Amino acid sequence: MNTAALVGLNACVAAITAAGAAYFGRVRMPRPPVGKYELPDIAVVFVVVVAAPLVYLVMPRVAVSVVFGLVLCAALQFTLAPLLGGGRASAVALAAVAVTAAFAFADRTITVMVLTDVLLAVAVVGVANMWAQSGMRSSHAAWFAGALACYDLVATGLTSVMDRFAAQVMGLPFAPLLAVTRTDPPVALGLGDLLLLVLFPLVAVKAFGRAAGLLAAVVGLAVSCVVSLLFAQGVLTGAFPLLTALGPLIVVQHLLWTRARGGERTSAEWRAGTPRAAAATASPEPDPALLGALEPADTQGLRAEASDGDWLAVLDGRVVGYGTSPGQARRDAGRRGCEEVPVVRQN
Repeated sequence: MNTAALVGLNACVAAITAAGAAYFGRVRMPRPPVGKYELPDIAVVFVVVVAAPLVYLVMPRVAVSVVFGLVLCAALQFTLAPLLGGGRASAVALAAVAVTAAFAFADRTITVMVLTDVLLAVAVVGVANMWAQSGMRSSHAAWFAGALACYDLVATGLTSVMDRFAAQVMGLPFAPLLAVTRTDPPVALGLGDLLLLVLFPLVAVKAFGRAAGLLAAVVGLAVSCVVSLLFAQGVLTGAFPLLTALGPLIVVQHLLWTRARGGERTSAEWRAGTPRAAAATASPEPDPALLGALEPADTQGLRAEASDGDWLAVLDGRVVGYGTSPGQARRDAGRRGCEEVPVVRQN
């Protein structure tokens, strides 16, 4: 397989991952009006991911291209809206999709492939940020990655579903493939693979901090590079289920960081820039003055002079005055030479 194309594919993955991180660090996408992510939401997304290729296999190629074009247009709009404003983002998204479609009608295949790659990269950055910033937790991403790892093993490694899907969409405008070549086999990365490569580092940053996000990005890119090296050496020759290798590593990272950090940050803690709140806060050391007030030393015999029910003025664990009210106890302590404000307690 073309080694230069494989290097170019991994360079694109690294660039898109970096773009996702830059967007995450500088742009705050609008929060959803209600609700938060739960495991049933992840299950719904998983079902959509599993069902989509099966549906597209029975659709005409033109219909598949139209659906993908509409999806990309919507993703471009909400990705660019925080940067350009809603109206301008809509105009840019429509123009980008229209230009790509025009080149497709003109049979400019290479130009269509490049434009589709650019649109797909922007859309993945936006979708990954939307999921991460709107409340997807590391535990959700780990469940999602684990489920996709099993699905990818079946759909790519054990059956021909993804091979037939790639053949169906290859060469179409707006195809959900980050393609570098259209050779047989093509040098390309599926949309699901790319999305998870960009998504988990963002979720890890939110949940555990920058070190976790950097590690997640490095692990993802390393997996992609190792698989590419195996293709370059001829060890792999057909479609490879990348998520089957990446998914378990994401699960392991989640478990290790959860143990190391004692849990993950909430979205509110991430937005506020605060570390995760401790699950159980240790009791603070008691105030020595209060301890002294409980059992004060009576070096001057003042406690003996005070009647039951009188108020004692206590400083540094010693009785320094007394009176029938807290104010009188403090004034008595002042008359006896106490310059600081004592604690008062009833005798």
